Amino acid sequence: MDALFPMIRKIDFPQSVTEALKIVHIQCEKMSKNSVSISQELSQITDFVDDYVFGHPRTKMKKLGSIHQMQIIQALIDYFSSDTDFSLLCSVFMVVFLAKGRQVDFKISTFSKLLSLNLGQGHKTLLNCAALWWTQQPQNSEYCKSVTRSLVEDYIILLPDCESTLESTPHQSPLLAGILLTYFSDLYPLPGTQGAYQPPPDQLISLAGSWLQGNMDLCGGLGQSETQGVVTMLGRSPVSGLLVWTILSPLFCERETQAAYSKLHFNLLQHITEENGEYSVPAGFMSNLTETLLSIFNSGSFSDPQVNHCLDRFGQALQAVRASKCRIEEDLLLLINQLPYNRLINIIISNLS
Repeated sequence: MDALFPMIRKIDFPQSVTEALKIVHIQCEKMSKNSVSISQELSQITDFVDDYVFGHPRTKMKKLGSIHQMQIIQALIDYFSSDTDFSLLCSVFMVVFLAKGRQVDFKISTFSKLLSLNLGQGHKTLLNCAALWWTQQPQNSEYCKSVTRSLVEDYIILLPDCESTLESTPHQSPLLAGILLTYFSDLYPLPGTQGAYQPPPDQLISLAGSWLQGNMDLCGGLGQSETQGVVTMLGRSPVSGLLVWTILSPLFCERETQAAYSKLHFNLLQHITEENGEYSVPAGFMSNLTETLLSIFNSGSFSDPQVNHCLDRFGQALQAVRASKCRIEEDLLLLINQLPYNRLINIIISNLS
């Protein structure tokens, strides 16, 4: 591989990026046929990617500028638009965006912008490669959080109509759509004992409701899509995290947004089924949510309509959990009995005995 360096140094940027991707392609093809020395080969390719995919062959610049970055992104789009075996394209994608080497931050920044540019374009290969990249990252990866935050703050909330712009994403890559919903919910989680709840942007509520409405198997645990489902690949579902948004919204969000929250809440309830109940609402979630509600009610000042609306949604989620044959533990019932009186919850609890 070292013999290729003098040749590629003679090529002008950004054509050098295109040629570098061809070389990475060849090396990945070789590694797929010989896995004996894959560790050493991967280390060499990582250095090569740092120098010639995310670097300039003629200069010593430690970091390329925004214009250079956009040229790299165009070269990547052109390469991944080629008519090549998907598994090989996926291997190249994993190598190019491997979260190692000297250029990790620049790689992740480029990945975020690449995904933003292609999320609404329906580029199936790129979207599925991005989804599989996500599944290879460690749980609670800071890089995944960084990409998610960038997508939300630098792209989605700036779209004039994110629902229609991104409506094709679940059809092009159901796995990526499920992963994004999961990580969106991680950005705006159930508040801890010391933290305050931060509601998600309105655009995310509309987008999540739209994606779930038209794709009833998006959060399923059976993995029937062509690249498997989010539960199969991540081991968790976005449903519980999104329920936090809808249940807390009457307490923290304007009344004008409640129609979008109601749509999302209704779609979430439909995703809690007997087949995937244990993934949609994992053990301990309802107890944790109930404890948080008790803390919020004790520390804040809310009107009776706000509290009742919140508890109505909590009761609807509780009934969906019950209908999915998930066990309602005695400890949860003790916590629920400490909540302010709510007619729906009272009916559900009465029917448990």
